[in-house]
Amino acid sequence: MPSIIQDLWIFSRDGIPIVEIFHNTEVDSALLGAFLSAIESFSREVTGTDIRSLSFGDNKFVLTSCLKGNVYLVSRCDIKVKTKKVMKVFKIITEFFEELYTINHIENWDGDLSLFDRFKDRIELYFQMSEL
Repeated sequence: MPSIIQDLWIFSRDGIPIVEIFHNTEVDSALLGAFLSAIESFSREVTGTDIRSLSFGDNKFVLTSCLKGNVYLVSRCDIKVKTKKVMKVFKIITEFFEELYTINHIENWDGDLSLFDRFKDRIELYFQMSEL
């Protein structure tokens, strides 16, 4: 398990959960996705900028987008982890995701999670290798 990221989710722009990796929490993915989608829309409307992180208690949720804003990556990490450090990991994760999928894959996704098995395998291997 990665030391920086405790949980990792990928959501559609509308907040629909697509992939959960290292899911070690009782957080309801659908609820989290809807909440973050609403907060992200609110932030863009009010400030014209995207949210990079939110903190709740001892947890920090870090967000970034890929596929031209059609997909959000969200991680849960310890509050002490610097957002900049998580964003470096997100850069690699985003590259993996965009190598395997296009906006068309997401828009036409039928809900079959097996579509993302190659991505999950690649991410898990990446984190295993980074811990060596």
